[in-house]
Amino acid sequence: MKLRPAAYALALATVALHLAFNHRFGYYRDELYFIDCAHHLAWGYVDQPPLAPLVTWMTAPVGYALWAVRLLPAILSGITVLLACAIARELRGGGFAQAVTALTVALAPGFLGLGYALSTEVLSPAVWSALILLTVRLVKTKDQRLYIAMALVVTLGLYAKYSVAACAVALALGLALTGNARLLRSRYLVFGVAFVVAMLLPNALWQASHGFPMLGVIHGDQLNRHALANGVADESANLGLNAAYFVATQIAYQNPFFCVIWVAGLVALVRGKDETPYRFIAVAYSLLVVLIVATVGRGYYMEGFYAALFAAGAVAIERFFATRAAWWRPAFTIAVCAGGAAFAPLALPVLSLPSYMKYEIAIGLSRPAPPDGKHHLINPLYADQLGWKTMTQTVAHAYWSLPPQQRAGTAIFADRYAYAGAIDFFGPAFGLPRVISPNNSYYLWGVRGYSGDSMLAVGATDYPLLVRSFGSVVQVAVYRNDYRWILEGPLPIYLCTRPRAPLTRMWPAFKYYGL
Repeated sequence: MKLRPAAYALALATVALHLAFNHRFGYYRDELYFIDCAHHLAWGYVDQPPLAPLVTWMTAPVGYALWAVRLLPAILSGITVLLACAIARELRGGGFAQAVTALTVALAPGFLGLGYALSTEVLSPAVWSALILLTVRLVKTKDQRLYIAMALVVTLGLYAKYSVAACAVALALGLALTGNARLLRSRYLVFGVAFVVAMLLPNALWQASHGFPMLGVIHGDQLNRHALANGVADESANLGLNAAYFVATQIAYQNPFFCVIWVAGLVALVRGKDETPYRFIAVAYSLLVVLIVATVGRGYYMEGFYAALFAAGAVAIERFFATRAAWWRPAFTIAVCAGGAAFAPLALPVLSLPSYMKYEIAIGLSRPAPPDGKHHLINPLYADQLGWKTMTQTVAHAYWSLPPQQRAGTAIFADRYAYAGAIDFFGPAFGLPRVISPNNSYYLWGVRGYSGDSMLAVGATDYPLLVRSFGSVVQVAVYRNDYRWILEGPLPIYLCTRPRAPLTRMWPAFKYYGL
């Protein structure tokens, strides 16, 4: 059975949707960080594999234009739609099932968000979907040569995000626990694992040579979970509370209206007679949920798996409607489109900023908040794309206000990678030097020869350490932006002088791996 024309049409429409709107606001903090990483190409980085910086590096000829940085995520969103439809096809889904699969994967907020901006999760939906599809084919055909294709998929995925390894292991355990263990006794699997290990060796050696900093990042992220400015949180350092948030985000990220579809898919995979050979998908999903909850993981870590659940659900619903009146199918399709459109503005800027803020107010998401009693932009994904250039301009004003002799030796210190990336990208237009930062890969890039005799420090996170390290710490400016209220308050800028030791000696004390 081939993919139906609707699957291809909806995949192209998905790409077109992203290309039409994904450049509407500005760079996301991680994208600005990737641009700096692209200036330091390596086999690894403190907090990520090398693929996202490499993709960003490829956009250098067009000046890291936002449309270019986000081109690959847009294309991959369409590929994910096709892979999801292929899973539905393998589960014996017809045209209706494939259309519903395509619509849900195209419009679910989690998939929209991952297809919107470049992130380390850029490959996760497509890679996880491809891996599940190949495993379904393995069970159906018993062709163990498919392990070679799986090895290629896993290798590519690992160079973007290490979590694909968890998906692969969960699928293998799912096979073992559902009567398919014989498929794991294969020389092709052994070869595939060896291939992945060999291909990942350069990155593994980089991590080893730098003391496995990724482990520090994971530990830091687990300990530092904060609510937004309005008090709302979707993650916590507390295991039990984070588990509750995790469950809630699975509903929110997939669109509450779409719950009936992916839950129906999960139930069908567990109880359906036709789906018995593919019960391993439900087992693998359950294992991953347990793993993420136990490790205090974030809700979006599971996003790549939902394309398969949407496909299974669409097939189950197609069978349910097979004995119903003909009008049920178009009615259900229209309902899916309407439900998807209702939540799409939360993950893709199909609305202008003023219109979007009215949308937040209309759905009750944005409410008057202290201290000014105003309605604020609530969506952190959008808030984080606003104000970077004006923040850099504020830093530049403080820098150029210094006496020329002092300014010549003044370092600009950003306490977190977000500020560092923004200043490095927008700073040259204002005559700013390259920034230094103790956060993640910036820490490894060092102090760039600065002595620390004069330093402009951007951000308040390291303030206590600044006071201990410098004889004089004076606030010289502050940056405010109401659009960023949900993420952070006023951003202070300090002039630090009279260091208690050379900056190179103090540098290790400032090191911070994590968000």
